Amino acid sequence: MIALLFGYMGFLVLLGRQRTATSVQAFRSGNHQLGFWTILIMVTALWSSSLIVVEIDTAYQYGISALWYGVSVALMSVLVSLLMPWFHRYAYISNSDLLGRAFGRGVRRLSGIVIGGTFPIFALSNALAAAIFLQTALSWPLWLSLSVTTLLLIVTIQFAGILSLAQTQGFNLFMVMVGIVYAVHTLDQPFPHPLASMPSQYWHLWGVGHGIIAVWFGMNILNVVCAQAEIQTLAAARHIRHARWATWLSTIWLLVIIAVSTWLGVMTRLLTPDPHMDGLEAFFHIVLAHSSPFWVAILGMAMWSLAIMWCGPLLFSGAISVTQDVIGQSHSLPWLRLGLIVEGIIMVLYGLWRPDQLAWWRVFGLTLRNAAVVGPTLVVLLWKDTFPAKAVLLAIASGIATGLGLNALTGFSATHFVWGINPMWSAATVTLVVLATARLLHQRQRLGAISGLSLWAFLSILLIGYGSPKNILGILLLAMGLLFVGYAWLLTRDRVAYGVKINSLSRSVQSD
Repeated sequence: MIALLFGYMGFLVLLGRQRTATSVQAFRSGNHQLGFWTILIMVTALWSSSLIVVEIDTAYQYGISALWYGVSVALMSVLVSLLMPWFHRYAYISNSDLLGRAFGRGVRRLSGIVIGGTFPIFALSNALAAAIFLQTALSWPLWLSLSVTTLLLIVTIQFAGILSLAQTQGFNLFMVMVGIVYAVHTLDQPFPHPLASMPSQYWHLWGVGHGIIAVWFGMNILNVVCAQAEIQTLAAARHIRHARWATWLSTIWLLVIIAVSTWLGVMTRLLTPDPHMDGLEAFFHIVLAHSSPFWVAILGMAMWSLAIMWCGPLLFSGAISVTQDVIGQSHSLPWLRLGLIVEGIIMVLYGLWRPDQLAWWRVFGLTLRNAAVVGPTLVVLLWKDTFPAKAVLLAIASGIATGLGLNALTGFSATHFVWGINPMWSAATVTLVVLATARLLHQRQRLGAISGLSLWAFLSILLIGYGSPKNILGILLLAMGLLFVGYAWLLTRDRVAYGVKINSLSRSVQSD
């Protein structure tokens, strides 16, 4: 079994070495020459690796209603592809680069720090899943399995960056599919003991509750403008139109993955004598208990592939923001490789610091990311004229301070929040409100700023004071923040259009 695992690692390294990059442009984007099938495999691998882990664990807890989480991710991927022409016009490299070009060096560095610091958090789920498997199958300590996984993906990507990812993701996806097929075969066998009895809501399509489903969709739709790893993959395509078609085709495969992974989670729960066990841990125990050493090794390779498929693109993406936008070494290939190592080290340290608090890590990461990236990116999308950089910095700082401050009031809990509002919603909302207010004031719409801000504050107090349906108070507050931004856009768009028209006329007169 050990020999097979080491052979697998060596083969991955050889795959990564098949391509080499001699320039930052080739390392970062493959010189924008990735074809249709390469993009299809990379996008499918990226979101499949995320969905399989989350779907098994969520279905284990809530039943078939976990399907909605997967659907929300698939919808997000499609929406990203629809926005690609806009990102393409801006010559997209990263969100922090996009914001830096729009708002200056301060915003570039701050958003780059947030992206570089949070992407290892988002990668952590699959790295810990592989670690749990290796701990269960081989009794490896957590630090060893995390370190080996991280070292493997760093070495694999070091040769050619996104080109190495393109070479390895297909094989990783194949290994994961082999593991999934074997897991389905194992859990579909007749077992000697009866299946557990579950409450009726476990079998209901809305059993988890409309509030949580709304949170899933809200969270992933909000992620559309800052899904940097997928946007970078699509931006590396030879033709954006082919990249969009590849994304739409990958969605069909994702729907199959969602259904199969949900079934695996449900069957694991029915076969688990201890309902308090973690979903992934229970899944591994059941599958391993009915596997030969050979299949344990195959499953080990599948779990490593699952971790690398997800962690690789995220750490690579984070390294681009750290190297180019934080350190300022946008033309140095050695610095880009060093940034990848730094991202890997950060992920290992996160995992060893609070390995049992993955839910809290996610809250922490989304709070920072939503405050620093979502609102400013929407500003770039909505307004084409100058927006004060100081206002953007103030908005980001206000959102981060609000989110972390509210989380600190509950002892940085992952489940208990002030007024029941997840800090990630509060952080994003405050950033949006500050940006909308700054926009109105910058365009000398003082009355509009005062009236809009007053109405937003009144409705927010009303919602918090009188309550709202469970789990959706944060989304409602965010929706009001987005409405405030829309209100600011309506009040200032005519002024922008008028200015553009005047400038156009002026240039025309000068040319005449």
